[in-house]
Amino acid sequence: MSLEDPDETQVAQPSAGRATDTRRRSRRGLVVAAVVLVLFGSSGSVWWIASQARTPEQRAADAAAPPPSQITGKVSDQQLVERMELTGKVETASRTTITGGRPQGTDRAVVTALPAAAGKSLKAGAVVAEVSGRPVLLLPGRFPAYRDLKAGDKGPDVQQLQRALQPLYGTAVNGTYGPATVEAVRKLYVAAGYEAPAGQGQNTTGGGGSTAGTARTGGAAASGGTAPRGGAETDGGTGAAPGSDGGNGTKGSSGSGGTGGASAPPARGADAPPAAGPAKPGEVLPAAEVTYVGTLPATVVQVTAAVGDAADKPLLVLGSGGRQVRAVLSADQRTRLRDLPADAVIRFGTGPYEGRDGTLGSLDSPSDGKNGDQQGKSGGQDGAATAGTAGAGTAGTGAGGGSGNGSGSEGGRHEALFVPTGAEAKEGATQQIAVELRRSPKGSLTVPVSAVWTDLGGSSTVTVTEGGKERNIPVEVLFTHEGLSAVHALDENLAAGQTVVLVRRGNPADSGSGDGSGGTSGGTDG
Repeated sequence: MSLEDPDETQVAQPSAGRATDTRRRSRRGLVVAAVVLVLFGSSGSVWWIASQARTPEQRAADAAAPPPSQITGKVSDQQLVERMELTGKVETASRTTITGGRPQGTDRAVVTALPAAAGKSLKAGAVVAEVSGRPVLLLPGRFPAYRDLKAGDKGPDVQQLQRALQPLYGTAVNGTYGPATVEAVRKLYVAAGYEAPAGQGQNTTGGGGSTAGTARTGGAAASGGTAPRGGAETDGGTGAAPGSDGGNGTKGSSGSGGTGGASAPPARGADAPPAAGPAKPGEVLPAAEVTYVGTLPATVVQVTAAVGDAADKPLLVLGSGGRQVRAVLSADQRTRLRDLPADAVIRFGTGPYEGRDGTLGSLDSPSDGKNGDQQGKSGGQDGAATAGTAGAGTAGTGAGGGSGNGSGSEGGRHEALFVPTGAEAKEGATQQIAVELRRSPKGSLTVPVSAVWTDLGGSSTVTVTEGGKERNIPVEVLFTHEGLSAVHALDENLAAGQTVVLVRRGNPADSGSGDGSGGTSGGTDG
């Protein structure tokens, strides 16, 4: 009798059989897959070999030229405009550099105050700087002060002073430094907050070989009982009292007989010089205490000095006379602008003058003997640069001229000045300029540049294609710009909207035309 369980024996035998069957089926699947792969591989090889097979006729067809074809474009009646795009900076039309001088009665010219800050607008009578305790007063004028003026003097510099004082105090312009001028000068200093120089028969050398007295009366008596206020009533006054040694006086004129000498007998009338007597404020205007600018008001463009510096160098730069836009040019751009037609349109783009028209003021180039080959005038004043003197020196420009301080075209740089219309803009603002160099005339047509065919004789044609037929139309090329040509048709049959041949490949299918002009131009592709 067996100890094994009959049920366990019956179960174990079928399990072993099923595992064997599974392995057999797997082997059969692998074999079938391998056969399928071999069959597909063989079929692919046969297909590839068959695809590479070509008859001689097929090879010849593949090597043959493609059928004739064309690339075409359209004729337009839109005007062709060639523009030059530039970028510039807004600046004042005239620049003046203020340089200080040594006031009379002082040992050194030292900057003691700079009340005018950059960007400030200054009017006539403003204090632009203070040197050794004395003011440098701003007035409108065509040329710088070249001598110390004193009561009784005559000349064009006296007339310039009187013209500057007339709008302020009603001073008559008669060319003689008389009592009315003395009183106006006194008021000018009082308004600026400084004591007016006074002197008659004082020993001090004046500028430019002239003589003038600047002896000051003491304290409040010199200013009508009021202590000096140091610029409290001026544009940007310091509020500090001027030094007590602001002027020791100068030698008297030949009529005064030198120090302490008696004056010559006065002339009669309103132009008569003041009679001998106590010194009066306003009888002297030192050249070191006044600076003239062609047009006022003026804007402080740049302050170039600091308090404590020596004053015999540029102190600040003033701008006046409206606004202009300065742009840097290449040599080719300058040449194009030099030949600009008188009716050319100049329009401002992005910037404070956007959408406004302008004009070309001047051109600067390295070959110019002076900056700007077109020197302009600003506000009716002389636009030429003026050199500094013992007082405050100036260096101006005209409305369209180059900068008088020599900054225009140094180092081979070309520049153009454009004058905008409209209100003033901020100094230094960036402005885009579009200059119209050429415009196709009315009645002309525009075609793509490759539509123009030129033969060896220089004759130009365009080929019009209509309904599969082509005809050549002679044209005159006016100018070409940015892939387009402005043309004038010599044949009335060319009109806007027609199709023209740009590029041709192969032989035209039919180049004949009903007008007998068949064939294509003997030129080349444009």
